[in-house]
Amino acid sequence: MKKALAFLSLYLFLSCSTSISTKLVNKSFEKLNDVSKIVVLEENEELPINSEFVGDVKIGDSGFTTDCDYNKVISDAKNEAQKAGANLVKVIKLKKPTALGSTCYRLKAKMYRNLNDDQLLTLINKRQEKNKSRLPADADYALIHFYRPVLGSGALLYYSIKDNNDSVVGKLENGRKFVYKTKKFGDQTFYARLETKEEIKINVEKGKEYFVRCAIKMGVAVGRPVLDVVENHKGIEEFNSLK
Repeated sequence: MKKALAFLSLYLFLSCSTSISTKLVNKSFEKLNDVSKIVVLEENEELPINSEFVGDVKIGDSGFTTDCDYNKVISDAKNEAQKAGANLVKVIKLKKPTALGSTCYRLKAKMYRNLNDDQLLTLINKRQEKNKSRLPADADYALIHFYRPVLGSGALLYYSIKDNNDSVVGKLENGRKFVYKTKKFGDQTFYARLETKEEIKINVEKGKEYFVRCAIKMGVAVGRPVLDVVENHKGIEEFNSLK
C-alpha cells in the first residue's frame, strides 16, 4: 500500500512538471557548479563569437502540466544547460500560454559554452539594463504591476490581490491589470485565494518597478490562483498588451 501511494505521488508530481527533452552534440563537458552564471539570450539577441554549440533543449507541456510559468520554463532550461556544461541558453522559440490552447509557456533553445569573461559580463549588463526601472531617479515610491493575460482557464473567475495586512490592493478579472503604488519598502507579501491561497514575497525597493503575472490553474473544484514575479522586460511587454 505504501509503495502504491509513493508511486501515485511520484506520478502526480511528474505529471504536473514540464516535459523536458535534450539532444547533446557535445558530451565532453562536465556539469557546471551551482554558482556558475547561466545567461539567457532572447530570440532577437546575437550569440557571442567563439561560442561552442553543446546541444538543444525543449521545454514543453506534457498535457497535464500545471507548473509551467515563464520563470519555471526558463529555470528548467538553465538547469539543463548547467548539467550539460553550457553557460549560454539561446532561445529559438518561446510560445506563450493561449486562451484556447496550452496554458503553459513552451520553449525551444540551443545551449552553448563560452568562457570569455568579458563577453559574459557584457551580456549580463545588457540584461540588467533591459530590466532597469523606468521610474525617475528621485522617486520616493515603488510600483508593482499586477496583470492577468487573457486565458481560457478560469476565464469567468476573478480574485482579489491582498497584502500581508489582508487589505485589498486590487482585483483581477481575465485580461485585466492594475498598478499598485507603495511607499512601504522591504519584504512584502501579496496573496490571492480561490480553492487555495497562493502568495508571493517581494523585496520592495524605493524607485523600483515589479511585475506580477497572474493566472488561474486547474484545481479540484474551482481553481487555484497563480502569482509569478517576472523580469521587467517580459512584464512590460505583457502588461502593455492588455487594456
